[in-house]
Amino acid sequence: LAFQLVRPQAHGMTPIKSLLYVLAQFAGAILGAVINLAVFSNTIEAFERAEGIVRGEPKSIKSALAFGEYFPNPGLSKEWGSGPYSQDDVSVTKALIVEAWGTFILAFVIFSITNQHNKVMEAGGGRSGVPFMIGATVSVLLALYAPITQAGWNPARDFGPRLVAYLAGWGEVAIPGPKNGFGIYIVGPCLGAPVGAAFAEFFLWKRFPKNVA
Repeated sequence: LAFQLVRPQAHGMTPIKSLLYVLAQFAGAILGAVINLAVFSNTIEAFERAEGIVRGEPKSIKSALAFGEYFPNPGLSKEWGSGPYSQDDVSVTKALIVEAWGTFILAFVIFSITNQHNKVMEAGGGRSGVPFMIGATVSVLLALYAPITQAGWNPARDFGPRLVAYLAGWGEVAIPGPKNGFGIYIVGPCLGAPVGAAFAEFFLWKRFPKNVA
């Protein structure tokens, strides 16, 4: 979405190509979740048995974590983990802002270091440091914001597995999720990524035409 709106010339992006790319991501996420469910089904069932979890009940959020993100991070909540959070500490609006902000930063970094005017990352005729910097950015964002929303940043990565979880018995724990909040993992990144990309492309690296004498 960010490339289509902000830098459509990259990779020859068109609306059709962008739509196919989005559908491919969702398809891949769903397929990956199905494979993981098949491979780890016994492990998940053993965990649920040991914890007294019945899928579809509120407590099953502890096993649904294998497929989708939740806020506040259940592992850091009083209800489901060993942390300080209560469920009311992070509102839907707060979680939406965190997801949008994290994706803003990620898109800003990606578009900043891949802009044609940015020569800092060039080495030996290429930009071999770009993947490292993107990965480092993701790592930092996870450290900062995963305790709050588990740091989704990618609608396909969350919604694809969440759909599989819904069909596999987790039901409303997966969709719509506690507080009906699963949509923040779709809306937040779709808001933050284009804005972050635009800020890098049109403000940080804006080029003014030279005055002709």
